[in-house]
Amino acid sequence: MVKVRLLGVPAIEGPDGSLREVRGHKPWAVLARLLLSDRPLRRQQLAAELFPDTVDPLGSLRWCLAALRKAIGSSQVFTGDPISVTLPAGVRVDVLELMAGRIDTTDVGDLLDGVPVASGPEFSTWLLVTREHVAARTDGLLREATITALSREQYDVAVRLAERAAGRTPLDEGAQVMLVKSLALAGRARAAASHVLRVEQLFRTELGCDPSPALRSAARPSVAAPPPGIPAATLAGSLLEAGRAALAAGAVEAGLDCLRRAGGHAEATGDPRLLGQTFFELGTALIHAVRGFDDEGCILLGQAVEQAIIAGDQRTAVRALQEHGYADALAGRRPQAAEHLGEARRLAGSQPELLAGVEAVTAFNLADWGRLTEALPGYETALDLARRVADRRREAWILTLSGWACLREGDVAGAVSRLSQGLSVVRELRWVSFEPMPLAALAEAAVTSVDRAELERCFALSCQLGDPCWEAASGRVLALHHAHRGDAGQAVRWITDARVRGMRRSDTWVGMLATILITEAELRAVAGDAAGAAASAREAVVLSARAHLDQLLARSTALLGGIA
Repeated sequence: MVKVRLLGVPAIEGPDGSLREVRGHKPWAVLARLLLSDRPLRRQQLAAELFPDTVDPLGSLRWCLAALRKAIGSSQVFTGDPISVTLPAGVRVDVLELMAGRIDTTDVGDLLDGVPVASGPEFSTWLLVTREHVAARTDGLLREATITALSREQYDVAVRLAERAAGRTPLDEGAQVMLVKSLALAGRARAAASHVLRVEQLFRTELGCDPSPALRSAARPSVAAPPPGIPAATLAGSLLEAGRAALAAGAVEAGLDCLRRAGGHAEATGDPRLLGQTFFELGTALIHAVRGFDDEGCILLGQAVEQAIIAGDQRTAVRALQEHGYADALAGRRPQAAEHLGEARRLAGSQPELLAGVEAVTAFNLADWGRLTEALPGYETALDLARRVADRRREAWILTLSGWACLREGDVAGAVSRLSQGLSVVRELRWVSFEPMPLAALAEAAVTSVDRAELERCFALSCQLGDPCWEAASGRVLALHHAHRGDAGQAVRWITDARVRGMRRSDTWVGMLATILITEAELRAVAGDAAGAAASAREAVVLSARAHLDQLLARSTALLGGIA
């Protein structure tokens, strides 16, 4: 077995474990570019990207390819034009294993770590984007492996995985929450508390702010400590119902308190059906009812799936997988979202009341992924299912998000039709907490004629709800409104404010945030702020690459190239 390592310090290792010599840095860049390209590359293109200042670019490329053939031990690989990249049997490449979903958790590094590559702007942009893709895949697989270990009560394994993830991204609150929760569940309460203090100090030093309350919440060793007395199953059931009722009435704190106490009693019973239902309700509430708690919510949903499957509770397992997929889709963990949703679809079978939600979230994930030709028919399927089972809230959500997707596709008429229907259902249901989304999207569709007072009312409602995502979305449309009126200064002020609001919480909708960054780059360019525009565009490129926002990635890279 020949092992090719491109993650961390690159190397090629022979079957006997000896390292094979590859001189210089450029062959590694050539190898990474060839193996990770989505299509065969012609020699002229690759030479222009990597050897723009060389007297004989094609000759330099030939030398690199020959060096790689020698190191891999095959004269047949990397030949022809376009260059063939079919590797011989017995050659294993770590980054290809990673992208296929297989990760060596004992040795996790970044793509071409520490390899300086002097090249043209095309390769530099490709490397920036691909490094983010690879890093996101690594972090996503570590996170998923941690949640799986926690759900199976393999707490020491979870701690090791979470430590690696947190070490890679020390300022990622989600990774730190995973580590704190793993330590707490492993019975290492003192270590969890100490780590919370270290992370809080790190955030204050590096970011000038504290992490969200979710970090301290994760240090709780169990969902809640059960008191003696009434049978635990009885208490858990009554508290579960009380928690659902409180959340439905908008009493979030009371609802969460009831659900946490229900979880404590359920843990005492050891009943997998009750545990699955309680973990599902609490995990879903942490994702939807409060901001900043998505990571703890995902841990609970992973536990809910495990317990529900043990109990044969198909409905709870499907719903927990769907909500986990939704949280991953929001955060841009698209491969993980697709896996959860695929499993949910398999378990749902032909039950329309379960499939409606699964198909809706699947379409949402595909739309943000940039795969709109798949997403829009998916939304139609979900809409038909939701109407068939009279799920009006799901219908409103689908109409609104599919309208937003149409807007991204440039289908303004289709967007207005869907968004208008969605807003009508939202108001019929008095779903006030969701109303800013269809309002903001409709305003964008009619930005040339919309009344500014209506936009300001939408923004005010978002602020009253305290929802950073809706505040950012409505603020962005206000920026577009001012830009259309020719007030570049006000447009930049509003879009800057929208970005700040959108980044206020760790569990933001990355698709919306990337859209805001692109709009900021465009508006700053119009205002004559080339440096600010380039900074926003570059930030959009990095976020879009990491979050698999392929359509937005194409827009932001083109924008960055135009500004530069």
